[in-house]
Amino acid sequence: MAVPLSSPSPPESNVLDTFALACVRSAYRSILFASFIVAAVSVNADEPVFTPLFDGDTLEGWEGDDRFWRAEDGVLIGQTTADVRTEKNTFLAYTKKDFGDFELRFSYRVTGGNSGVQYRSELINKWVVKGLQADFEDQMHQGKDKFSGMFFEENGRMFMGQRGDVVIVRSNPTNPKKPRIEKIATVGSGDELETHIKRDGWNDYVVIANGNVFIHIINGHVMSVGIDEDELNAKASGIIAWQLHAGPPLKIEMKNVRIREL
Repeated sequence: MAVPLSSPSPPESNVLDTFALACVRSAYRSILFASFIVAAVSVNADEPVFTPLFDGDTLEGWEGDDRFWRAEDGVLIGQTTADVRTEKNTFLAYTKKDFGDFELRFSYRVTGGNSGVQYRSELINKWVVKGLQADFEDQMHQGKDKFSGMFFEENGRMFMGQRGDVVIVRSNPTNPKKPRIEKIATVGSGDELETHIKRDGWNDYVVIANGNVFIHIINGHVMSVGIDEDELNAKASGIIAWQLHAGPPLKIEMKNVRIREL
């Protein structure tokens, strides 16, 4: 019997499926590349018109436990101490409006722990929030900052993309809180990206939410990108809020908080 010199060609449908998958992946790369270019240009170009979310003097428009939150000298401050503690994570929520597609900018400092800004989020209890979070923290993990810039969901799907990751998040019908996550690229190593975060001064944070693509940028460096295809959990809009983490004494400071809708 003659031995075939080559394997038979795959069925036409398989070829088409493979081609379609390649096209989809190429499209994602194009979208991400365009997003990175836009982000890089926006750092150096004249800033477009933004709407302030914090007036610098009061907590007008924000709701939270007033034991922890205050406005002082143009800075929005959240703080716990050894005497004034929170037993669980507590939040300051902007309640005037929900936001869907937007670019959020602010400057921050953090001392003593972990925090973040919530977006496309919802209040699920008094001063308790569920939703996407752009994390920022002090060097609280044996002298290292593990989480600043990562793609995270508070009180939900939790860790979806570490700093440096570009991920696609997909539904998992058998366990909706544990989505299927594919890391498709990297924007750098987590350790190298950490070196761009200041410990003695203000850091500039940019959060972009556009459709199902989310980009976290600190001091002009893309920290993570999330593409959320999880139809069981993704939200099209929601509130913005600040997280004050339970645990040791913590102080977070934010200023120049502003947003523009896309």
